[in-house]
Amino acid sequence: MRDQFLLKQYINTLESTALCARLSPSGHIRWLSDSMHKLLDIHYLKQTTAFRDFLHPDNRQHVTEVISYAIESGNSWNGTVCLESNTRTNWCRCMTIPLYDEAGTLNELVLLFQDISREVHLDELLQEARYDRVTGLPTRVDLLNDLKRVKAQCLAVLDIRKFRSYADFYGLDFGDELLRKFSLWAQKQLKSNHINIYRLYSDKFALIPDFRMIPTLFESHLLHFYEALSDLKLEVRDVEANLDVAIGMGVGDSKHLQLAESALSKAKAIYSGHKIEVVREREFLKENKVNWIPKIQSAITDHRFVNYYQPIKSTSNERPSYYEALVRMRDNNSDLPPGMFLDKAKTTRYYCEITRSVIEQAVLASEEFGVAISVNLSIEDILNDKTVNFIRYVLMEHKKAKLIFEITETESTEDFEKVQTFAQEVRQLGGQIAIDDFGVGYSNFSRLISLRPDYLKIDGSIVQNVLYDETSASILNGMISICKELNIPIVAEFVENEEVNSYLCSQNIEYLQGYYIGKPSPEVNRLLN
Repeated sequence: MRDQFLLKQYINTLESTALCARLSPSGHIRWLSDSMHKLLDIHYLKQTTAFRDFLHPDNRQHVTEVISYAIESGNSWNGTVCLESNTRTNWCRCMTIPLYDEAGTLNELVLLFQDISREVHLDELLQEARYDRVTGLPTRVDLLNDLKRVKAQCLAVLDIRKFRSYADFYGLDFGDELLRKFSLWAQKQLKSNHINIYRLYSDKFALIPDFRMIPTLFESHLLHFYEALSDLKLEVRDVEANLDVAIGMGVGDSKHLQLAESALSKAKAIYSGHKIEVVREREFLKENKVNWIPKIQSAITDHRFVNYYQPIKSTSNERPSYYEALVRMRDNNSDLPPGMFLDKAKTTRYYCEITRSVIEQAVLASEEFGVAISVNLSIEDILNDKTVNFIRYVLMEHKKAKLIFEITETESTEDFEKVQTFAQEVRQLGGQIAIDDFGVGYSNFSRLISLRPDYLKIDGSIVQNVLYDETSASILNGMISICKELNIPIVAEFVENEEVNSYLCSQNIEYLQGYYIGKPSPEVNRLLN
């Protein structure tokens, strides 16, 4: 009797608070919870109302079929459904549980829902951010992903010469229309040669082949494109524009954008007619030759990898500020930034030693000054057993230290199960997890949130554009709404001026980071003071 009484209380509590529906075997609604009434905006319910009527027409047939198949197999069903009411559309996770009588006959269907509409909306905004609002071309996000997918060995960067003179003379709207017309023409022209075009920013575009094309063929196609453009006149508002471009091409196995940008700077410096400036990785490395491996090895031996600390300022007295550890390599009288050596170190066994050095220094600083410190981890670190074991040891032996481990959004999706396991273990040992650079990739937001990070760091490109770009502002507002509900504090990076700082404070962003807040320093006590 007691168990039945507790079960009845449990069912009553569930029905009064959850998004819940009970259906007859034929799929007609027998009962809806109060929350479900509100979600579907239903004030009066007929006994003959079929639940399928609330499913969006685009997925009604599919959802009905998969649920029917699960019931016939004697199983429950989990999936995502789109529900329509008179006033709005709601996306929900749905669990369908069939209940049978003693004879094994289906007696009732119980449906439990979780409203994920805002997460889906944010996913849509992030998808929109993949495409440039002015030209409709894919952006840097897709470029970086396509480079990996194609395993391209060449990339070109194109810059429209004297474009600003058009925009300055005829106005910004004219400039936007000119860019749209150029982009449509270029996309069509390049597509026949299996070359994709992306807008980087302003009047700068990137071009890569959609398969692993040999560099000589790619260069030949670029020359034909250049020649066709020289004969083109684009008409915008009765004005004929004859555009000229500079094109730089990079060839190599890595650093494609850097190589192409180097080639472009040469092309812009000297007008050389219809010629593509090319910089090859081998030549580039010769010009900038530094043998980094002995330097890295020596720096490890002599303990010359040092941490700089950048403040991450809390905008509320309820939460303490904390600091991010940023590695530098001390070389003679200079402290070199990670961009100069870290990629080289990743190809060697020394990389995990650098990570462990950063963690070790961060732990000691955290204990000494009583502040939380965040440390950046790559997927290589999480997949390295020695590094993970070291992190376990540090968290178990240094209970007073407050460590936050930052994982970039794109890397968190590379081996999601491993990252999820790592995050759970870190929390159990007293550490915390931050997702870094959120917004640069286009991973599923709902899946990312399932990691339940302790902090979500917004990518700097969103923060930098938030005052001028509607999509960036919409993405930010969507993140704020969802993260507040989930109680996940947001960190805004690249806060570089008072205007952005004031705007973010007005939006109640919990943490701010950037040169306007404070520059990295090798001494935590200097920042504290």
